[in-house]
Amino acid sequence: MYNEAGAGRCEMAFIVYRKNKKTGMTYAYRSESYRDPKTKKPKSRRTYLGRVDPSTGTIIPKGPAGTRNNSPLEQTGGETTDPRPEDLVLGLEKEIDCLRKENEAYRKQLEELSRIIKKAAVIAESGLGSNETK
Repeated sequence: MYNEAGAGRCEMAFIVYRKNKKTGMTYAYRSESYRDPKTKKPKSRRTYLGRVDPSTGTIIPKGPAGTRNNSPLEQTGGETTDPRPEDLVLGLEKEIDCLRKENEAYRKQLEELSRIIKKAAVIAESGLGSNETK
């Protein structure tokens, strides 16, 4: 379920179950986490998969205009594609590794910006000192 989409980008997808309190129906969504390159913040996208059968717990897949056959979930006997715990742990370890690398890159940027600010402060101080003596 983990996908490393290029250098510096980490994505992870999993199934989310949401229960409608009014109707009591549970719905399944594929949720994909990603980092927005513009805002540099984590975001997620959800894709509707279908309803969850209350008696069996399997996902009844969505289909166009009421048709619910031709779906990979029904072709596999209605089994969900829930990841095994080992796969989740492996995916989380990879995501942690990716976030550590991203964190290290941000630390280097911060150090560089700190050096630039210190140089600017020294230049500004030396410039102000020469104006005071005039």
